[in-house]
Amino acid sequence: MPGIMPARRTVEVDADVYDVLERTAASRNTDINGALRYLIEVPKIPAARPATDDEE
Repeated sequence: MPGIMPARRTVEVDADVYDVLERTAASRNTDINGALRYLIEVPKIPAARPATDDEE
């Protein structure tokens, strides 16, 4: 929708989190906002792999 500006928000994060965001931004040649968008869009990885028929 043209003319609609996204809302700006400030979020405080731990120094370790900021470090990860900085490294992600640098590796993707973007800024912190680009790193956040990238991390939000990455598909989730299951915490445990699904059992196979051999493991049941």
